Amino acid sequence: MFYFLLFLASVLSSLLLGKPVIKFLKRLSTVQTIREDGPTRHVQEKAHTPTIGALIFLIPVLSFSVLALYFSKEFRTLDFIVVFCTTLVLSFLGFLDDYLKVIKRHNKGVSGYIKLFVQLLISFVIFYLYKEERSILYFLLVYFVIAGASNSYNLTDGLDGLLASVSIASFIGFIVLLNLHAKFELLALSVLFLGSLIGFLFFNKYPAKVFMGDTGSLAIGGAIGSLALVTRSELYLAFFAAVPILEAVSVILQVTSCQLSKRFLGVDKRIFKMAPLHHHFELCGWTENTVVRRFFVFQLVCTLVGIGLIFMLV
Repeated sequence: MFYFLLFLASVLSSLLLGKPVIKFLKRLSTVQTIREDGPTRHVQEKAHTPTIGALIFLIPVLSFSVLALYFSKEFRTLDFIVVFCTTLVLSFLGFLDDYLKVIKRHNKGVSGYIKLFVQLLISFVIFYLYKEERSILYFLLVYFVIAGASNSYNLTDGLDGLLASVSIASFIGFIVLLNLHAKFELLALSVLFLGSLIGFLFFNKYPAKVFMGDTGSLAIGGAIGSLALVTRSELYLAFFAAVPILEAVSVILQVTSCQLSKRFLGVDKRIFKMAPLHHHFELCGWTENTVVRRFFVFQLVCTLVGIGLIFMLV
């Protein structure tokens, strides 16, 4: 009953915050700067949409978490504090990135090297807290998960409602996992994310009234990655984060094919029409809604497969 009420509270909170936050962001002219090398349709249709809309779902998540830490000793576990702080730090990094993009009126904010460095620091802290008898290989795993999750979820944020819907499926998987592992404080945090994202999706679905920006995508990726690390369930990311992983792989393959073909063949040969992967399908003729629906269904199916695997191994 507690988790159901928490879910309802988070949904209602984000729904109630939606219009005031969007109005506030418009007043500040936090207009999303669309990448120049993206689909031309995006420049025409999305150029005046405000960003930093992640405040709609992050305010409920972070506020409820702070209240829980203050009033309940049950939430003052190392696991909860690590996931909460990782989410908070990466959301601030994303906010700084969005802020610089708004100020500069350009789609480049914080340097990629700075992002990787911050992710490295977070990884070192997590490694230090959980290292036990593990070697440097565990540190590499931690960094791979934190950097990989935050950056891959960031790459997935390219269409109206895409990242929010994919993340909803991801958190459903972790809710089942955390319930079976009796990690009830982390379960509550995942329920908060689930409910708040559902409320946010009301404003972010096509045609989006607001974008979450890096403020939200980095925070979600950080939360997912740290949840996997503190529960020793990194392998389940292959199922719970299938779409973000494929999005990241598509970018890696695209860059690699471009560089190698130019170097050895003297021509620019690319695997996809455009990366990340969702843009490839857009240029193949799929509508934006079709891409989002099919990616969400695919992610949901992968999440259900992961949940099935959990029950098989229990």
